[in-house]
Amino acid sequence: MDGERPREWMSAEGLEAEDGSIVRTFTCTCGNRIHFENDTCLQCGCRLGFDPAQMTLRPVTSRDRLCGNYDEWHVCNWLVGGGEARLCAACALTEMVPDPADGRRVKLWYEVEKAKRRLLFSLHSLRLPVEGRAERADGLAFRILADARLDTAQATASVDDPVMTGHDQGLITINLMEAAPELREQMREAMDEPYRTVLGHFRHESGHYYWRRLVEGSPVHGRFRDRFGDERESYADALGNHYTKGPPVDWQSRHVTPYAASHPLEDFAETWAHYLHMTDTLESAHDAGLGTGARTFASPLPTRASFDRTLDDWQDLATVMNSLNRSMGLPDPYPFSLAATTADKLRFVHDLVADWAAAA
Repeated sequence: MDGERPREWMSAEGLEAEDGSIVRTFTCTCGNRIHFENDTCLQCGCRLGFDPAQMTLRPVTSRDRLCGNYDEWHVCNWLVGGGEARLCAACALTEMVPDPADGRRVKLWYEVEKAKRRLLFSLHSLRLPVEGRAERADGLAFRILADARLDTAQATASVDDPVMTGHDQGLITINLMEAAPELREQMREAMDEPYRTVLGHFRHESGHYYWRRLVEGSPVHGRFRDRFGDERESYADALGNHYTKGPPVDWQSRHVTPYAASHPLEDFAETWAHYLHMTDTLESAHDAGLGTGARTFASPLPTRASFDRTLDDWQDLATVMNSLNRSMGLPDPYPFSLAATTADKLRFVHDLVADWAAAA
């Protein structure tokens, strides 16, 4: 495997706890608990910034520089590293942004960037390669675009030049309307999906990117085909069949979602997204000291010995989360079930991540 982590991330290991987990409970100097998205401490009023070099949220000092997208549009809370760069390491990956003259678009842009920053935090916590186009030609890049559906408030309307959320050679495009709850809900219902979020889109599309980086042409390519199928089958025909005929009746015995049954590459991307769902949520639960019964949830960081525990912990945590939401009259946050075949695919993703982490 090739590639190196960008310089901005190199010292993040200093914020690891004794058990190897990444610290996620941030505390202001005044003692108040602060959260990943905060730019101000609600107790003492100090300005906060996320320091990607140390993977921590902390008060801004006179030596720090906030991202230019904070100063101009208030859509970012990260600090800029060394040099004369105007943007932080996260915002620098975004090549196209919405029209900042439109207040509504700026608000939705913030929601998209917030989800993107959480994706990047997760990727680095797993020690995956996070490189932009300046580091490699097929590095990660993002575009946030809108089409007429955002203004007509009809997510399923037919429009000229629709923006398609997707991935192409490292470039991830997100349709801005996905950040508008009412439009995203229209799409979720139209697509008959149990779950649809901006962060979910980022995680899914990053799966396509990391398939190219970590699987394609690598020693594990054959093992990928054994589990997911041959990705050389026609992608267009497979998606056409999926949208006209729907998933096979037994999809739940082999796939994590109906869409995962459409094509091996979509199966991998959906499985990858669910692995990120699991590890990010479990790491947060572990950091908070949560558990079931007398057992606390373990850190899911990528070690081969941890996957069985991670899967057991996840099934327990998902059950508790769903029960809590039902107690509040809310939908299940994890409306999925994991069959044995699906769990084996998740294990493949885990081993892929663990191999990279071990070599990094």
